[in-house]
Amino acid sequence: MGTEFNDVLASQYDYRGLREAFAAPALYQAFLDVEKAVALAQGELGMIPAASAKVIADHCRYQCLDMRRLEEAYRTTRHPLMPLINDLVRLCGPEHGGYVHWGITTQNVIQTGLLLVAKRAQTVLDGLLADILRHLGRHARDHANTVMAGRTHYRHAVPITFGFKVAVWIEEFLQAAERLKEAEKRAFVVMTGGAVGCFSALGREGPAVQSRAAALLGMGEMAIPSRAIRTHMCDYVNALSLTASVCHKIAEEVYQSTSEEYGELHEGRIDGTIGSSTMPQKINPILCYGIVANSNRLYSCAGMLMATAHRPFESDGSANQMFEDGLVEVVGAISEILVRTELLVRDLRVDMTRMRANLDLSHGAIFGEYVMMQLGRTLGKHKGHELVHDAAIAAADGRAPFLQELAHLPDGAALASDIESRLEQGNIGGICAEYALHFGSLAADITEAIPTAEERNINVYLKAAR
Repeated sequence: MGTEFNDVLASQYDYRGLREAFAAPALYQAFLDVEKAVALAQGELGMIPAASAKVIADHCRYQCLDMRRLEEAYRTTRHPLMPLINDLVRLCGPEHGGYVHWGITTQNVIQTGLLLVAKRAQTVLDGLLADILRHLGRHARDHANTVMAGRTHYRHAVPITFGFKVAVWIEEFLQAAERLKEAEKRAFVVMTGGAVGCFSALGREGPAVQSRAAALLGMGEMAIPSRAIRTHMCDYVNALSLTASVCHKIAEEVYQSTSEEYGELHEGRIDGTIGSSTMPQKINPILCYGIVANSNRLYSCAGMLMATAHRPFESDGSANQMFEDGLVEVVGAISEILVRTELLVRDLRVDMTRMRANLDLSHGAIFGEYVMMQLGRTLGKHKGHELVHDAAIAAADGRAPFLQELAHLPDGAALASDIESRLEQGNIGGICAEYALHFGSLAADITEAIPTAEERNINVYLKAAR
């Protein structure tokens, strides 16, 4: 009930086909694609008759299957793949059907098929990530000089710009995309090693079959196609979890910043949206809490798979089932997260007035580091820290605003005037704007190629700007 209800609420989102990625037609077709690739590879290598390979390949189409027969067979056999194999054998006929599923085992087909579906889904996820980066790139450039309070430990730290904050998000997404690309190479691999992974049925020709099948499927291949190796899938799931954590971080920050006490960031508003059945004034951050909820769901699933990867011996049915079901759930969760994140950052509303007003709440104390460094030029940094700390504590205790307390320090009046001028002009120091413009350009213009760590280095921008 809960899932169905939430599905109705999410019907407004464009999932770009991700919700059908692991639907029965897609899964059956993926399993058939694996059988087809294996048969064609074996036919090319002379392991089975070329004519049989062609007949098998021609019938490896979901539309050919008798679904009523399959459903009945599943009830009888209680086996995850035999009904499909039997139907394919029936379709190919007595002369060619005997070469279906030649020398491979169930997990070979199911695991490879699931990873093939995940690979296809990842192409869509990559598109969502690219769109998220382009939206963030626009925000970074538009708000390169939008002054706001930087916060550490939930308290004012030093002034930053919103563009700088977005640049940080961009870098985390670029790292995530980089990490995913590396993990995909290891995860999206073919496994056709048979019963335990040593090609016991195919012998020395087995590796050549696997290599050719992998090429036909557009996938990599396992160096040792052991059914007990699961860490490569954990690698991919962990990369997805870290990607989710970036979305989670942004959602948490917007979630809090949208409150009346902050009022700095807001989800895009859709006409007719209702936040509460009892409080008509409310507009809730529905995208944010959807991201938070699904991120936690993904972390739990990733932890479950990590805790299962060690299962002993050459294969384990419980681990297989957890990884098969887990992979489906993981891709489902990251789909929910990225779809919502793309919408969130696309339509994100930035209240520049509130950002500036919140910056002023400390009455200049947020420039404490700047004052300390100025005093440090003549008094030493340690002494400057001590004096500014005392002035800040006095202001916090209500004796006088921070800028007035500065008047008691050496050259304090000039420093207070300097800070007032900085506040008025939006001159916050540091290189926030440079980071925002650099990363904003990288993200706004992103293509399939992910900018390298060297290209992302701020020195590239600073040197070009000289």
